[in-house]
Amino acid sequence: MQAKRSGWMKQLAVVALTIAFAACGGGTGEHAAEEEHDEAEFAKGPNGGRMLEDGDFAIELAIFERGVPPEFRAWATQDGKPLAAADVQLDVELRRFGNRSDRIVFAPAGDFLRGDATVEEPHSFDVTLRATHAGKEHRFSFESYEGRVTIDPAAAKEAGIAIEVAGPAQIAETLLLYGRIEPDGDRTAHVTPRFPGIVVEARKRLGDAVAKDEVVAIVESNESLRPYEVRSRIAGTVIEKNAVPGEFAATDAPLYVVSDLGRVWADLQVHRRDTERLRVGQSAVLDAGDGSEPALARVDYVSPLGSFDSQSSLARVVVDNASGRWRPGLFVSARVAVETVQTPVAVRTSALQRVRDWDVVFLSDGDSYEAQPVELGLGDGAWTEIRAGLTAGQPYVASGSFILKADVGKSGASHDH
Repeated sequence: MQAKRSGWMKQLAVVALTIAFAACGGGTGEHAAEEEHDEAEFAKGPNGGRMLEDGDFAIELAIFERGVPPEFRAWATQDGKPLAAADVQLDVELRRFGNRSDRIVFAPAGDFLRGDATVEEPHSFDVTLRATHAGKEHRFSFESYEGRVTIDPAAAKEAGIAIEVAGPAQIAETLLLYGRIEPDGDRTAHVTPRFPGIVVEARKRLGDAVAKDEVVAIVESNESLRPYEVRSRIAGTVIEKNAVPGEFAATDAPLYVVSDLGRVWADLQVHRRDTERLRVGQSAVLDAGDGSEPALARVDYVSPLGSFDSQSSLARVVVDNASGRWRPGLFVSARVAVETVQTPVAVRTSALQRVRDWDVVFLSDGDSYEAQPVELGLGDGAWTEIRAGLTAGQPYVASGSFILKADVGKSGASHDH
C-alpha cells in the first residue's frame, strides 16, 4: 500500500500544474487582472493595473475593490498621454472555467472607465478586451488564472479524485446541543440494607463489577445482633460506595450504587427557544469530543419541565455503551435532526475545502480543476447545501479534493484583497 501511495505521489509531482492568482495593487487599492508568479512577465501601469499596448494606444486594466465590490477600471492613453474616458468605448469578455462567460461594458467615470458589473470571485478567466478610439478598434487577450490545477487523468484516478454532479438533496437541519453522560436510571440500583446495623464486611470497591444477586456486604443487625448478607439485585458496576466496615448502616441510605453501564444516558440542555422543535424519536449524532467516531442514537425523552436557574430544559438520548467508551460524568455534544429540508443545490460534505478565507469546491473540466468559492447553507455531515457559487448540473470533485488543495498551496502564490 505504501509503495502504491508513493507511486501516485511521485506522479503528481511531475504532472503539469497550472496555478496562478489574481494580482492586487499597492497603495491605490487596485489590483491587476492577473498575477503571474514572476511579476516582471507583464508591465504595470501607474494605477497598479496591467498595461495592454497596441502601437501608440494603451489601456491599463485593473480590478478595484477598496470599499466597493470588485470592479474593473481602465485608463486609456495615446502616445503616453491620457485620453478622455468619454472618447473610448470599452468592453471585456471573461471566459470562465467550464465554458461560462461574463461580458462587462465600461462607461466614463471621471478620468477613468468603470465596468458595469461586479467581477465575481474567483478572478480566474481568459480575458478578451475590445477598445475603440477614433474609429479604430484594438483587441487584447490574456489569461488570468487563480486556483486552477491541471492533473494527468491517470494520476487523478490513482489519487482517488472522483467527480459527481451538483444537484438537489434532502438535508437534515440539525440542532447542536451540549450535555453530559449519566448512568441509565432504569439500569441503576441503590443497594441498601434491610435492617439497620453495623457494616462487618464491604466486599466491593468503586468500579468493581457486580453479578446479579452477588453478596456485596455483611451487616450485623441491631435487632438480632446477627450478621446477614446484602446482595445486589442487578448486574453492573459499582459507581458509588458508602459501605465502610465498622460504620452504621441505615435502611434509608445505600451502601452501594450499582449501574449497568452497557447503556447510558446523554442528558442534553435545550435552550427555551428550541424546546418546541424537539420530539421523541428524532435522530441524534453524539460526539465525545475526543476524536473518536460519533455515535448514532435517538431522542428518548423531552422533559415537560424547565430549569429555573438555567432557563433550559432536558432532552435525553439513550446510548449503547457496550464498548465502555461513554463514561458517566464526561461532557458530550449532540446534533439532533429537527427537520428535513429539500435543497436545490448540494454537494457531498467531503468535497468542501478551505482556501484562504473561502469555502470552496473544486470544479472539474476534463483534466483541469479550479477552486470555486461557495456560500454554504445547511449541512448534515453527509451533504451540504450550496446557496451561491454553484448551480445544479455542474461537475465537482466529490472526493480527493484535499489533493487539489495541497497542489494549490504548493504554488506559494497568494491573492491579497
